[in-house]
Amino acid sequence: MTTVRRLAPAPGPIELEVVLAELAAAPVLEPFGDAAVDALDAVARALFRDPVARSQPDLVALASWLRAASLRRLASEARALGLRAPRGLAFHVPPANVEVMAMYSLALSMLAGNRNLVRISSRAGVAAERVCAALEAALTDHPDVRAGTAVLSWGHELEPTELCSAACDVRVLWGGDETVARLRAVPTAPGARDIAFVDRFSMAALEAGAWLSASSQARDGIAAQLYNDAYWYDQQGCSSPRLIVWCGAAQSARRAADGLYARLETAISERGYELPLGAVTGKLAWVAGAAIDRPLERVQSFGNALTVLTLSTLDGFDRDHPGGGTFLQAFVPSLGELAPHVTRRDQTLAVFGFERSELERFAGLVAGRGIDRIVPLGQALRFDHRWDGMDLLSELTRAVAISVEAR
Repeated sequence: MTTVRRLAPAPGPIELEVVLAELAAAPVLEPFGDAAVDALDAVARALFRDPVARSQPDLVALASWLRAASLRRLASEARALGLRAPRGLAFHVPPANVEVMAMYSLALSMLAGNRNLVRISSRAGVAAERVCAALEAALTDHPDVRAGTAVLSWGHELEPTELCSAACDVRVLWGGDETVARLRAVPTAPGARDIAFVDRFSMAALEAGAWLSASSQARDGIAAQLYNDAYWYDQQGCSSPRLIVWCGAAQSARRAADGLYARLETAISERGYELPLGAVTGKLAWVAGAAIDRPLERVQSFGNALTVLTLSTLDGFDRDHPGGGTFLQAFVPSLGELAPHVTRRDQTLAVFGFERSELERFAGLVAGRGIDRIVPLGQALRFDHRWDGMDLLSELTRAVAISVEAR
């Protein structure tokens, strides 16, 4: 037998084979039905009652997303997909660096009617702990959902992963390229499928004229939005912007850039963000290497938490990046000039100051190459069921076709 640690519900050591048997016997939920919505709304209320969770912006955002009103809109949208059925047992392996992603992944799969097993890293911190506590509190009054839910933790041993992979109908894998490749090498049942989210790179684009015409208060707000997008996860989230592209006349764009970073420096200071010493050392070494290997025309340091490296060209742009408040910067005459430099690895473009028609033209120029999301600055980390170009509500269910004429 294989012993693991169950985090929720009913925390404590347990044999994995017992968990898998319990999940196999759990009731089947109606896709996008009230049972999952009510249970997830209870999780949201538990998080809002938790003083520790209320102090964490990512947990507050998660709780808001889990509210019944939000989920019912999502369920209504999902029903438009047609007749759907759950896939069965979903095995989730969320990323260690963005702990709340475990709950987003679990919630969408619950809505789809699946039974769920989530593996949490043994290095998980406060966010994962509070989410598990909220699940434990909320699912007590929702026995059918509780029976089909297990959040577990184990170390680097392979056997638990093999057992879960063999038992599941779908795996939802989040992580770096190497991690996902290693997990994909673990066999699943012949009919099972993988939904994988790998290393991605994201950027922001600002229209210089719009920045320069904005009020001082609005500029402060834009800097705060960039802070939220970049610093919540030390710039390590796949949708956190690492490249900032200014669009417009060169002189105006450079003046706008100087104004943004001065305000961003203030936002960092006001929020008390500090980079750990080890990350500072690694960042300094990376910047020194970039000065040798990359076409840089300027390096600006605003303290340990903000470094800006201005590129003379985007040709051959290398997406290696240390995080921790490091921004690569480029200037282009228009948004369309960015399009030839987009690759399949590019995920999110957070924008400010552009007309929708211009964004639609840009999306057409990069179609099939990269950029799966274009969002307002400040919403890069906002989770949506459409992620990395996939609709997860569709991916986590099966389409049922009835080819019989109505009587």
